[in-house]
Amino acid sequence: MYTYEKKRSDYGRQCRFHNTGPTMMIDMMPDLSLEEDWIQRNPVDKTTIETIKWSEHEANTIRVKYVNRGILHREGGWPVDVHLDDPEQVSRFKRKAEKDKLYLESVKTLSVLTEHFIRQNNAIDIFQPYFTDPKTKEFRTQLPSHQTMAILLDPCDSVRPVRNISWSSENSTHIAVSYSEMRFHMDDPNNSPNSYVFDTEMFTFPYFTMESRCPITNIKFHHRDGQLLAGGLMNGQVALWDMRNSFKNIGISEIRNGHNDSVLSLQWIQSKTNSEFMTASRDGQIIWWDIRNLKESTDKLILDLSRTEEEPGWIQSGRTDGATCLEYNFSIPIRFVIGTSHGKVFDGNRKGKTASEKLPFTYKCHPGSIRALRRNPGYLKNFLTVCNWQATIWSEEVKESPIMWTKHHNERLTDGQWSNSKNSVFYLTRSDGFMECWDILQNQQDPILSIKLADKKLNCITCHENGTLLAVGDDCGKTRVVEMNDWFVTPGPYDRVRLTAMFDRQSRLEKIREGKNREQKTKINFKSTHNNDDSWKKSELLNTAAGERDISELVEKMFQCQDSLNEMTEDDITEEVTSEEFATEE
Repeated sequence: MYTYEKKRSDYGRQCRFHNTGPTMMIDMMPDLSLEEDWIQRNPVDKTTIETIKWSEHEANTIRVKYVNRGILHREGGWPVDVHLDDPEQVSRFKRKAEKDKLYLESVKTLSVLTEHFIRQNNAIDIFQPYFTDPKTKEFRTQLPSHQTMAILLDPCDSVRPVRNISWSSENSTHIAVSYSEMRFHMDDPNNSPNSYVFDTEMFTFPYFTMESRCPITNIKFHHRDGQLLAGGLMNGQVALWDMRNSFKNIGISEIRNGHNDSVLSLQWIQSKTNSEFMTASRDGQIIWWDIRNLKESTDKLILDLSRTEEEPGWIQSGRTDGATCLEYNFSIPIRFVIGTSHGKVFDGNRKGKTASEKLPFTYKCHPGSIRALRRNPGYLKNFLTVCNWQATIWSEEVKESPIMWTKHHNERLTDGQWSNSKNSVFYLTRSDGFMECWDILQNQQDPILSIKLADKKLNCITCHENGTLLAVGDDCGKTRVVEMNDWFVTPGPYDRVRLTAMFDRQSRLEKIREGKNREQKTKINFKSTHNNDDSWKKSELLNTAAGERDISELVEKMFQCQDSLNEMTEDDITEEVTSEEFATEE
């Protein structure tokens, strides 16, 4: 430690300030003789610039082309006599080389260098996690927000509602939109029945046109080939388009082999040839198709568990539940879920032979028609159902009641969708043009964000595979591509653990409630049957006792009458008879 010392007098005299009056340094008087040389200039132009000069310049840089190249590294430097496939020769050569003095010296020199670099790296930990406290990880500086990236307009002159939207699995910028008017007698026959594929980067005009004779009610990209599209038509047919070919369909089913009503849902399914899909309609039929032969269906399922082969078809069709939506996940290829117009959800199994085996479980979810049915992408046992006024979350382990539900809305709900990247987030569309963004880990009572997207009803919503983009269609024929910020896209480090615990806790709670309800029902039924048996027995005993009492009283009266007749004399009898006759005369 070094100490620097200096005296106070070496710093100089202390400065002291005080107020003084003005001091005149020089006084210059004007020279009147110079006034004759003054010449007035008229006009006078002079410019002054006191600000900094700025200039705007735009430059368009050359795009960088990326090329993927790989390096193949193989182990070399071995003698010719040593074969790498023989481990004994390799180990023998290694033991021989390790005994060499040059090998030992080289190892010593390298060990010094490696130790130096290891100590240098350990001195400063550049990978140190500074925020290890879980409370700091839960803290978010970012607020939930959104941004409208594009608005896709219907090229048709007249207004057609957007009915269904599908993202391409191959090209992330392609999106297919179908237009159709499903309301009774509201469809204009002069409207174009075509649907379109848009590119979100060049969305001013359609990228591809799907020509059709009938309006397309549902459209879906192939899960492997991003150029194939399958669509369901309003008359119950299904068709196939290939974007590499012409605008017309390359295959269409026959009307007699299709649905009796409009196709409301279509899902591609897992198969060996990747060429099968299934459709659903309000006629109560689930039909499986193969794109190699669309003339005939491969399989059919009627949503009627009590039907028999002897009954006529019109009775079965009147008793079936109309299917409004389908849900299928490739992780469980033989399972599918069906939502109906009566508020029921059928859990299906394609391996079954009869209708009861194909539909082993039924959930009574809502009193009205189910608008949307979606499995959680991270928790396949849990699925979301959307009815007119409420959205609920169900678990396959609980059959009688949902594990979570939203409040009853004042406006009708039209569709719902889970986020594909963050499992706790789902979106709901309403008939007043609002889209609700829910995060069940943050709030279970109210949505995190409500967005006004349109002045009229929102019909459908679809989430992109990466979870960032949402496509929302309305009644005016507009499809909005909305980008959500990181709040709704990136999950937190503990979100999966917390969501798993929440689903398990709610499922366990509903199981306990179901068990208690069953116990109460059995007790009430047992008491009612027991009380009915006791009352029946008591009434029988009372009736028999009363009958016996009446018989005994009647017998006693008969004996009393007989005794009294025996004791009476002839005069008493004549008096009795005359008194009775007199009473009757009066």
